Amino acid sequence: MNLTWLTEEVFTNHAAREGLSLPAKVVPGVLVMSFAEGLLTPAIQHTGLAFLHADLDVRAPTCVGDTIHVECEVIEARTTSKGDRGLVRSLNRVVNQHGRDVLVYKPLRLLRRRDAA
Repeated sequence: MNLTWLTEEVFTNHAAREGLSLPAKVVPGVLVMSFAEGLLTPAIQHTGLAFLHADLDVRAPTCVGDTIHVECEVIEARTTSKGDRGLVRSLNRVVNQHGRDVLVYKPLRLLRRRDAA
């Protein structure tokens, strides 16, 4: 599937209004988030029950051909009333090959807890 035709109008319209040119074709922020989630999935594949909510901040354009990685930090964790599950919020920073944050989001997930034994 060729995704090079996808654009993020927020960046292209802003660039056009400001008389700027973008370095390459820009991809939608939600596509960047979906790639980030794919990179994180192996870490929670056996414990993840639900993706409940996320605050999302697109900080810079991600262009076709960019390389990204995700830095994930748990910022909140609490047990649910059932006791066998927990709510975990993390701060996920998607960083491009230049070390710049392109996307920051804070997902809230419902996870299965490990046995305390």
